[in-house]
Amino acid sequence: MPEATIAGSGLAGMSAAHRLMEQGFDITLYEQNDFLGGKLGAHKADGNPDPHEHSYHMYLNWYNNFWQLMREIGALDKFIPNAVIGYRRPGDKQTLAGLTNAGSPTTILTNMFSGVASPADEFISAYCLLDLIGTQAMSGEVLEQTSVNNFLRSRGYSTEASIATATRTLAEAFASPSYLSSARSYQSLIKYGYRNPVPSMWLLIQNTNDAIFEPWRQYLETRAEQLGRRFEIHRLTQVAALHLDQGEVRELTLGKMPHSPTTERGPVTPPTETWKVGIPGDLILAVPPRALGRLVSPEVAALAPDLETVRLLRVEPMISLDLYFKKKIPGLNNSITVLLESNYTLSLLDLSQVWNDLATGNTVLNVTSSNADLIVDYQDEVILDLVLRELRRFLEFNLGPATVAPSLRDDDVDYGRCHIQTNVGEELFVNQVGSWASRPKAVCNIPNLFLAGDFCQTCIDVVTVEGAVVSGLLAAEALRRRRGIGTTIDIVEPDSYPAIVPAMLAVALRPAAFAAKAVSIADSMVRSQFSRMFPNG
Repeated sequence: MPEATIAGSGLAGMSAAHRLMEQGFDITLYEQNDFLGGKLGAHKADGNPDPHEHSYHMYLNWYNNFWQLMREIGALDKFIPNAVIGYRRPGDKQTLAGLTNAGSPTTILTNMFSGVASPADEFISAYCLLDLIGTQAMSGEVLEQTSVNNFLRSRGYSTEASIATATRTLAEAFASPSYLSSARSYQSLIKYGYRNPVPSMWLLIQNTNDAIFEPWRQYLETRAEQLGRRFEIHRLTQVAALHLDQGEVRELTLGKMPHSPTTERGPVTPPTETWKVGIPGDLILAVPPRALGRLVSPEVAALAPDLETVRLLRVEPMISLDLYFKKKIPGLNNSITVLLESNYTLSLLDLSQVWNDLATGNTVLNVTSSNADLIVDYQDEVILDLVLRELRRFLEFNLGPATVAPSLRDDDVDYGRCHIQTNVGEELFVNQVGSWASRPKAVCNIPNLFLAGDFCQTCIDVVTVEGAVVSGLLAAEALRRRRGIGTTIDIVEPDSYPAIVPAMLAVALRPAAFAAKAVSIADSMVRSQFSRMFPNG
């Protein structure tokens, strides 16, 4: 029987396994953690029954291949629509709607007058994105070498406030500042979203392990029995080295991990034992960039030199905190909420209003710090205290003094259930300017070695759930085609408007954009003059 070995049980690895098994392959999957899902997975810390995720997640309408897989495993009912991204400023009593179904003509005025920025700057912000997706004067290669920040600053109509508003998604969702991010990658994110904008996103009603990965595992095991195939998952098993013979990968060194190595930072966890196994068929490496870089030995690089460039890819940590409270915090809703003017670029989701298995009645927040570089080197207790004190600027809850240890405080935080995940070892790939050439393709010069992961080259381009899925499907199809087995694996590309449509609309609205800039400048001058005359408001 044809066999495929897969390293990594994230979206890319599971998608590849799913489709290859349908094509008649036996599957052996190695996962270094004791949970499935990679960056999308959910784990439980020692002595803590609560699930902890990499961060909150949003699922977009244009994730065609992801939704098809969820349909097949029966998980569609685990998602609920959400139209709004909320925002709060320090001192606000309520979360307000900041962005509703971005790209929909029916919410243009709603978003312009949301209050995140002035109506003029909100208009310019939306126009910036329209201009970006309609840009045809620059080739894809030029946009790839241009940062989002440089593109927006090159437009004569832009303002500082409009640039900040237009690039907020990059900072909040992808831990990537606009001066680093490729304009072409951001163009992909926007153009796919604008084509199908309602609702803005979907949210899970459970943690990802219970809603996605355990049902997926059960589906594949059942399906394997029906097809007479073999499907095996070996957890806490790390692929430590590749061994070549006659130009192909024919052995792996595996390591038994004492615990999940990617959930807690600290010294690199060595395996408790190692051994070698043969690779009778083909191998898919669906592991993060740094893990892939460690597997590219001089022996591997001699045959596949393009794989060495994966070490040039930039990755960033994103600190995620699960905060359990002893009461219900007022003024929150069930939308992802951006905390404007926050230190550490904070955003949050009230899981107690979204997950249906949190029946405590008290508030449970997942708080994400996208600008984690500022605090990631601090001890966990320090990070927890800094984030809680920053949150008090936006939310109403009691917090004990910093001089008292958390375990001794009598306040509104349930410290015994709180959890910090710095995501060291599972950092996010950054769509950095000029990084496309360093991103691996699904195939390389080693015939039986295939690559998958959200950082690989795909039609999706931008790092997303769908990007990971499509990379897994591309690797599976390349492997299937090499073996000449089965039928073509369907891969659905997201739809977008023809570039001429937003380009013509951008031309028609350009005078309005410059007029909005004039209004914005006049408004800023009036506000500045008022502040000088009345410094106390």
